[in-house]
Amino acid sequence: MHIDANCERASARHMEKLEESSRSLDIIISSIGELPAIPVIIASLMNLTSDLNTDINKITKALLADQSLTARVLKLSNSSFYGRAKEVKTLKEAIVLLGFNTLRSLVVATSTHSLYDSTGGENHNKLWEHTLASAISCRLVAKFSRHLLVEEAFIAGLLHDIGKLVLLQKKPDEYTEIIVKVEMTQGQFIDFEEEKFGFNHTDIGLLLLHKWSFPKVLSNAVFEHHSPIDLEDSNMPLAFVINLGNMLAKKLDIGFNDYNPENLAETSSAVKLGLTEEALAEIEEQLAEQFKYERDVFIST
Repeated sequence: MHIDANCERASARHMEKLEESSRSLDIIISSIGELPAIPVIIASLMNLTSDLNTDINKITKALLADQSLTARVLKLSNSSFYGRAKEVKTLKEAIVLLGFNTLRSLVVATSTHSLYDSTGGENHNKLWEHTLASAISCRLVAKFSRHLLVEEAFIAGLLHDIGKLVLLQKKPDEYTEIIVKVEMTQGQFIDFEEEKFGFNHTDIGLLLLHKWSFPKVLSNAVFEHHSPIDLEDSNMPLAFVINLGNMLAKKLDIGFNDYNPENLAETSSAVKLGLTEEALAEIEEQLAEQFKYERDVFIST
């Protein structure tokens, strides 16, 4: 994944801000404990698929260690979304068809789903469904806006609310109270999180992805997804894609009932990305169809 000078500067600025304010790593850890370690399968596949010359046999071996992941790879590779010409029966065929970038996205999606599914409960399910819908929406927004980082947009969409999951797992009672307040007032999570903890889920997301050694282009997008920064010398910061994808998922009433603007075409993200009302309507239609299919992939395998 390419990381340009803008991402480097943005990341340095973010970390400096965190270190100078109450949102320091020490403050967060003292409040919620150590941040979770990266799932082993993500670390392994991110490393293997980062090199286009990696032997497919190595990737196949890594995937075969996770039967659930193998089943999902085969099921998705046989879906109409990937334009199969004939039935894909082997994992090697699936990897060739999907490509390394899509495979990486699927691995992150599967591992992320496992993190949510490990605890269960209505709030975890709502958070997971919104996460998946946002990821699909981000990929569509990236495609429609001709952004160069389509699969990166999907992964960032999957991880944009990972801080909420950490808070829900580490502080279940306090965070359940925040969820109730958000849905009663249709307010924003970050406001209630700041009030309660002195930091919010984007701060945790930034620190967690740094700990997991994810590319800065992803950690920056997660950190900025509520307030994208329009750098003058940058065409389309990924955070604008995540911001709009997140709002489109909420417009379909997937997840929690929190704040969302009425006219998305007038938001700074839609304007920045050059997406009209007609384009957004088309994205919504495709999102509803793809979400239903991909959600069923995770439920049935």
